[in-house]
Amino acid sequence: MKIISELRLPSPALLYFGFVVLLAAGCKKDGENNNNHLPRADYALSPARGDVNTTIDFDGGIVSDHEDPVSLLEVRWDWNKDKIFDTEFSTAKTVSHKYDAVGVYFPLMEVRDTKGLTDTLKKMVVIVSDLSNMPPDMPFYLTPPEWQGWMDETVEFKWTCTDPEGDPLTYDIWIGKSRTSLALLRSGITAFTLVDGIQQYETTISGFRYKTDYYWQIGAKDIVGNYTVGMISKFTTRPEGVK
Repeated sequence: MKIISELRLPSPALLYFGFVVLLAAGCKKDGENNNNHLPRADYALSPARGDVNTTIDFDGGIVSDHEDPVSLLEVRWDWNKDKIFDTEFSTAKTVSHKYDAVGVYFPLMEVRDTKGLTDTLKKMVVIVSDLSNMPPDMPFYLTPPEWQGWMDETVEFKWTCTDPEGDPLTYDIWIGKSRTSLALLRSGITAFTLVDGIQQYETTISGFRYKTDYYWQIGAKDIVGNYTVGMISKFTTRPEGVK
């Protein structure tokens, strides 16, 4: 399996909701005018967790550019990060949106300067069916350890996780070649082994390239749609032909 991961996610933050705000920033730089600096995409959102009745407020007034004043920068929004923008470019920086289904969403904002150069940023919004239900705790990684080197092209990932209400959990694994290029590689993971009465969840992935750095992250989802991500961890594969 070839690992391809160039989507940018936000850096992990907001432990209560497990949002990557980061893992959080996916960026795309476009344009041909090399004499003009690229604009910088940025925005705030509130709240980052809600239900289908929750209005999410987005504020792109914190975009910036070396040459252009903020008032001349244009922004547009893609609510589902489906590569189809839901709004047109506009100098208006604030907007609101409601999501109509439970899920994990990555709203994407694109900013454009007066020379046509662009930058993008995504963050994460979680829509749940029951706001009174608490999110899962952060996943705790067992293997591979942080900054582990000399890994083979097949890697076994293990972690533990608990939920405040004891809800059954499913897991996603995100992998990339940098902290800002994590992409969802496998979802709905439930396999575990009992070790001293503790459930150790696991998944094995093959196809990693030799002598390459990889970053990974686990996301935990409960029965009402809460989603919590762990910290981003790193490992390095060994050189080919060297044991």
